[in-house]
Amino acid sequence: MSTKMRIHEIVFHMRNVRTRMPFRYGVATLTSVPILHVTLNAETHGGVRCLGYAADILPPKWFDKDPAKEYKDNVEDLLFVAQSAAQTLSDIGANPTSVFDLWQDVYAATLRAGDGRHLNHLTAAFGSTLMERAMIDALGRGIGLSYHSMLQTADNPLGVDLGQILASLDATQVRDVIAERPSSSIAIRHTVGLTDPIEDADIPDQDRLDDGLPQSLAAYITTQGLTHFKIKIQGDADADLERLRQIASVVERSVGSCVISLDGNEQYADLEPFESLLARLQGELPDFYRAISYIEQPLERSVALDPSQGARIARIGRDKPMIVDESDGDLDTFSRAIDIGYRGVSTKNCKGVFKALANQALAQQRSSDSVRYLLTAEDLMNLPVVPLHQDLAHIAALGLDHAERNGHHYVRGLDHLTQAERDACLQEHGTLYAGGSDGCRLSVTGGRIDLRSLQMPGLGVGEGTVDVTSMTPLDQWRFESL
Repeated sequence: MSTKMRIHEIVFHMRNVRTRMPFRYGVATLTSVPILHVTLNAETHGGVRCLGYAADILPPKWFDKDPAKEYKDNVEDLLFVAQSAAQTLSDIGANPTSVFDLWQDVYAATLRAGDGRHLNHLTAAFGSTLMERAMIDALGRGIGLSYHSMLQTADNPLGVDLGQILASLDATQVRDVIAERPSSSIAIRHTVGLTDPIEDADIPDQDRLDDGLPQSLAAYITTQGLTHFKIKIQGDADADLERLRQIASVVERSVGSCVISLDGNEQYADLEPFESLLARLQGELPDFYRAISYIEQPLERSVALDPSQGARIARIGRDKPMIVDESDGDLDTFSRAIDIGYRGVSTKNCKGVFKALANQALAQQRSSDSVRYLLTAEDLMNLPVVPLHQDLAHIAALGLDHAERNGHHYVRGLDHLTQAERDACLQEHGTLYAGGSDGCRLSVTGGRIDLRSLQMPGLGVGEGTVDVTSMTPLDQWRFESL
């Protein structure tokens, strides 16, 4: 039986972060970004007051790649849907209701608000995902259960009903979808961005950071023992192939056996040139090609789910599964994607955790001895504390073994936090982070990070790790401050 809660207050704060090196993905290059923080004050039906947090960066040209929109427009759209979702939750949250039921109503209302502003559903749903995570975190703290425990217990305190998301899941219980035990560690699938240096020798003197952390791919492999990689491609076959040759040389020299995913970031309007790239890869870099585990959305979202693409998607997928990422705007996207040949879908908290649970259930339901459907963990530069911890807690509950992570690569450790927040992270999450004379940072050993400390009441954040008083209230924040 679900545990009902009522909502008392929702407050937004912003924290600006500058990257240590540019992050180029798709059509965007990110050098500074705000993190939007949500603080939700709630009360369980039993009268226990509880705080919940949620947070995400507001990046350029990922949710919406409309070339007519500037970065400021992207941020304003994301703030609009976040505030719209908060207003809806405040309006309906006065009466005790389950987290899942509240999320359903907020999700529907936020899509309608986004439609009124002509926003795509990936953007519009973002607002409801923030409220979803803040409620999950608050309830877990209020009843003393971790995210995994809330999903696993027969009482179903969150009230999750997967059949309300997809009718085909009507008989599926959420506790049967997650791992029996949360992952205690995961392998880092290291992002290789389009402008990232491959070797130390590739870094011009004026661009050398010398900040105590690796900068080139080769240095990361040596320092962190990486074995999993996610490589961005740009849609120019000759340029992509030359860069992949450089990457393959480093990986094969330093790693040997590895796991690779390719990310097309919607750089193709048609799959024919992409198939040609894969054929050249298979012929010229056979070991590297064999290491490719799957391919993440090469097709731009306007055509990615067009049934006319199905034959090529299925043909590629017979050898290298293709997954949807940016096109995953609706609750039934993965179901429709399967029907035209896709083999998987990404999970990102900014797209929704209840949605990801349904997608995991669907992947399990549709898999057979002859074909396996998969959920993959991808990153949107999740940074400590809240975005990273909540995403990792969710991934751990799903039982995944590796995940793309890049926040620790493009942003220097915990430098964007206050000293008090850094101290709290080291105290509560001493196996996830390492501290030293050069600062606090994610602790990656043998290519893996330790997730055990995230199994705490709520969604993995902990006590004292978030200081909103050091942030800027949203009504005082200006885009020009970035």
